[in-house]
Amino acid sequence: MLHFDQLQTPVWIYDTVNSRIHWANQNALRLWQAESLTELTSRDFSLDASDAVQQTLLAYLDEFEKGRSFHYWWRLTPKGQVKEVYCQFSGVRLEDGRMAMLVEGIEQNDQITSPTFNGSAVVTLFDENGSLISASEYQRERFGSGIQILSDLMVYPGQASLIMDIALTQGYHQEDIKLQTRQGERWHSIELRRTLRQEKRVLAVTLHDIHDRKTRELQLQEQARTDALTGILNRNGLTIELTPLFEQQIPFTLIYIDLDGFKPINDSYGHSAGDELLIEVARRLSEQAGQYACVSRIGGDEFVVAITEAQLNKLALNAGVYAEQLLDAVSGSYHVAVATLPIQLSASIGYACYPSHDSDLALLLADADTAMYAAKHSGRRRCLRYRPGMREEFHRRTQISQYLDRALVEDRVKLSYQPVVNVQTGELVLIEALLRWEDERLGIVTASELVDAAEHSGLIGELSRWIYRNACKDFMQIRQHVCQQVLLSLNISAMHIMQGGFISALRQALDESGLQPSDLVLELTERVMLPDTPEYEMVVPELIQMGFGIAIDDFGTGFSSLAYLSRVPAHWVKLDREFVEVMEDDCATILSIHQMIERLGMDMIVEGVEYHWQAEKLRQAGVFLQQGYFHIEPQNLQSLIASANTPGWFTELLNPLGLCAEPQAEYDSDN
Repeated sequence: MLHFDQLQTPVWIYDTVNSRIHWANQNALRLWQAESLTELTSRDFSLDASDAVQQTLLAYLDEFEKGRSFHYWWRLTPKGQVKEVYCQFSGVRLEDGRMAMLVEGIEQNDQITSPTFNGSAVVTLFDENGSLISASEYQRERFGSGIQILSDLMVYPGQASLIMDIALTQGYHQEDIKLQTRQGERWHSIELRRTLRQEKRVLAVTLHDIHDRKTRELQLQEQARTDALTGILNRNGLTIELTPLFEQQIPFTLIYIDLDGFKPINDSYGHSAGDELLIEVARRLSEQAGQYACVSRIGGDEFVVAITEAQLNKLALNAGVYAEQLLDAVSGSYHVAVATLPIQLSASIGYACYPSHDSDLALLLADADTAMYAAKHSGRRRCLRYRPGMREEFHRRTQISQYLDRALVEDRVKLSYQPVVNVQTGELVLIEALLRWEDERLGIVTASELVDAAEHSGLIGELSRWIYRNACKDFMQIRQHVCQQVLLSLNISAMHIMQGGFISALRQALDESGLQPSDLVLELTERVMLPDTPEYEMVVPELIQMGFGIAIDDFGTGFSSLAYLSRVPAHWVKLDREFVEVMEDDCATILSIHQMIERLGMDMIVEGVEYHWQAEKLRQAGVFLQQGYFHIEPQNLQSLIASANTPGWFTELLNPLGLCAEPQAEYDSDN
């Protein structure tokens, strides 16, 4: 035993069966206030130990046989003096082969204090029905004298029978649980050991106050799963909440919400104003979503709401209607301290469903995120459901974005031109500049794909400047070789206007080419024409003042088309090709729109005319300004000039009496 005697900490061997100390080193003698080892080993500890303590220590012997050890704060009372000692209990064999308990202890004092110390272990004994058999004075000091059954300790009494059943069946059970103490509700580690007392099964229960440690642990867990700014779940918390739904295969809908125009507000008013907005958005979402939905902020101005199919059924709502309600709740006026006027905010929403769309959380989030981007691209304050193939389209857009910058530098992006024809007079009215890019890795990239990728990658300003510069340069040759009176038509990206530098880029292109603003017609979508944001409010008036012609593009696709038409000082209205595609033998809708536009003093251009019967039907209805593959195909500059120099070109292609009887095939400008 000399190696134990050399230790600076108290060490002793306790003969549990006989309730006596078998051996102790010098430091243990001082701890126990013993005059000598002989005096210490003569003490009978059964006189002071409760039945609960004796049964617990006897139960330890079986666990020592299995090689286990324990670490507890333990209350010792040498000669009646209370001492709190941090003890390590392990097994050791006596000379006669019996198992005893080896104890190494560190006494609590001002120099040695555990930051997690909340008092020593409390040991009690209950019968298999949960009735108290034995408890120490220390137990009454901590929990009061009214404890008669195990459930009296519990904050939630129903837990008692559950943990007793486990311990009686398995022999041991440990759990962190809230107990009622004289200081209020506190977290404890409860250990229940099944043992025998007078041949009957009993439970030796050891209670350790872990309130401070557990509270810190729960706080850290909460911080790990909660967004610090808004108080709702963060991405990690969302994953934790949704994991059981995947494990139990419970259908649910995931709704991805991204705020429209948040960055300009954050930049204009400062991050404190942005934080105010995010907190209010989280509040509105939580209120609208309801108590059974999962609401989270997963980054920046992006939020996710998840709700089970069963809960939607209880609300008598489908996922689309529920998502629209969230959209309405988020969109509207917000008041922040630094803004004198209310701030208008809206959102774009995409949603996907488990398990119909995907069975993995990361993929489902990607689905909803993709649908959200599609909603944002189709216009602000929109809500779209994910459809198969959307993610592949998103991947293609990402690829296009990666290659676009170099393609612009190397002039691999090309322009083609498609005129607008007046089929009554046989004149070219406008020539629209169209994008074309054929890449060996991507194949043919359409103009809409190009613009979409440029807008999402931040390259829209660079792409637009490239278009303005090259189209204006080409147009000087078109005027010289094709038609002197024709105007150049350019499509304008709303995102370019948002980024700034739009008008200066136009001016630079005009200066370099020698053109005037009156030579150009700018095609603007509804999003640009509606003056509902500071970025757009002064754009159209300034362009008109400079002398540019204005055309409303894709008319009929927006929600507010008829409402804003009379308020927009445009010269032309381009009717979306969808009206022609569904026209069949009746063009009453187109005719009605045409009459309305004429009364407003504007000219209507019909896009997408591809067949003879469409062109003829429109001509008979008095709709003369037409654009499409049937009349003149999109051509690069060289092909357009060559065609214009072909004898009879105007007669064959522009004279309404010469319309072909057969539909034309779609054009490939490289042929």
